[in-house]
Amino acid sequence: MLLTACLRRCARLLCWIPVTIVIMVVMWSYYAYVVHFCWILLSSSTQRVVFLCLFHISFGMFSWSFWKTLSTPPSSPSVEFQLSSSDSLLYEQERGGMEKSQILLDISQKLSVHTRTAAGAIRFCHHCQLIKPDRCHHCSVCQMCVLKMDHHCPWLNNCIGFSNYKFFMLFLLYSLLYCLLIIATVTPTFIQLWLGKLFDSCVKLHVLFLTLVSAMFAVTLCFLLFFHIWLLASNKTTLEWLSVPFFVDGPASEAFDVGVRANFLQVFGKNKSLWPFPIFTRSVLRNTGPSQKISIFQPLNNYVQLCTQYLVGNPFTEMTASMRRGMEAISLWHC
Repeated sequence: MLLTACLRRCARLLCWIPVTIVIMVVMWSYYAYVVHFCWILLSSSTQRVVFLCLFHISFGMFSWSFWKTLSTPPSSPSVEFQLSSSDSLLYEQERGGMEKSQILLDISQKLSVHTRTAAGAIRFCHHCQLIKPDRCHHCSVCQMCVLKMDHHCPWLNNCIGFSNYKFFMLFLLYSLLYCLLIIATVTPTFIQLWLGKLFDSCVKLHVLFLTLVSAMFAVTLCFLLFFHIWLLASNKTTLEWLSVPFFVDGPASEAFDVGVRANFLQVFGKNKSLWPFPIFTRSVLRNTGPSQKISIFQPLNNYVQLCTQYLVGNPFTEMTASMRRGMEAISLWHC
């Protein structure tokens, strides 16, 4: 027992290694750009001031979104989705799979749960002992079920889901802008260094690596950002892209798509002035019905009516009681 606990702690510490690498690379890029490029290489004071101002704005927005994505804990299902002690005991005592499935089905009738397994059964997490809400998945790294889970990011050591997806999108955007700013401002000097017109070996090494590393990350981030923009526009998660969600009537790849604009507002909120900032501003979209593409799915039609009982803002986002209490503590919830 003690050995298992020690191994878990060691595993948790190892998970922070990728985060440490990211922080070290970012801090080195700050040092290389500010000290070696701006202060040593640039001779024009005006150009130096302009570049430093632009760089620090970009660096500040990148750091803010990075920290918010990293530090925001994943949202887990509320207590209402967990089995009571009596239900859990009854579930464990049953031997047959059909009997267990019937127990979960009876309990789920009280909940707004409509997604199923590929076999048509209620999705149940044996680790957390709860019925999974729609779009909820268990993360083996975080050891918890995460609402609207997109993926677990090792570079952030955090799950990306309901509570921090906006922060993650902004993190990708500002990371790309950070790299593009470095490339745009350093490239002329990079060309001079490449042609041998500047001879400071230490400065040359930093600037050359800064440009190459920024270009490499920019290409990667560009593909990743546009992929998640497509997911956002179609209201899908990475897990739903990999595995189509199932309902009583069968699989539905576009079940949660309510239109590009509504999909965007679900994540970024209605207040346009707060879209660029990593602040939780999810929109409350009342009276939003299913799109024509999914109107044939009766469970989703029922979901629209059931959501009013839970004060859910939009019919395709799990907003359970615990999440609502957390949101009420955020002063910008109505933004």
